[in-house]
Amino acid sequence: MIAARRIAVAGAVIFTLSLTACGGGDDGGATIETKVPAAVLARANAICRDFKRETEQLGQGALANPPDTTLELTTERLVKPSIPLLESAARRMQALEPAADNSLFSLYAHLFDPAVVLAQKRLEAGRAENAFAAKRVEDALSNLALEQRRAARIVGLDDCDVDFQAVLLASLSE
Repeated sequence: MIAARRIAVAGAVIFTLSLTACGGGDDGGATIETKVPAAVLARANAICRDFKRETEQLGQGALANPPDTTLELTTERLVKPSIPLLESAARRMQALEPAADNSLFSLYAHLFDPAVVLAQKRLEAGRAENAFAAKRVEDALSNLALEQRRAARIVGLDDCDVDFQAVLLASLSE
């Protein structure tokens, strides 16, 4: 039930982002909100740099002992350990919300929640050896990541405008 609620919230948030990014009002431009204070942006960007570093570390050594299957590699060596990283980034980013006082920043911060839920679903699909379901969840994660990167750009979180899935794949080593 909680997972469905988080995914529903994410859908509403993504819809809001698309409306905000498209603009509104008679002037044809986007509604201007209060800017996120520079100190908050700096802290949020630091969280993303930490998250990127942790993601890179996760991939290093993942191939040291060859897995039985690719699904095993992605499920147990990449997806499972990525969930606590996502949860930590979510907590840290969401803790900055009061100081940010910006709905788009809140949007960015709360897009971690459905990412956590989808990663958990991906873990379940992998453990069930359901490659089709795993692929569907991976596609949903990719789409969500695109929206989160878009929110990061709009807010001014340059270090958060990162394809963390690509970072993880690029870091794979023995």
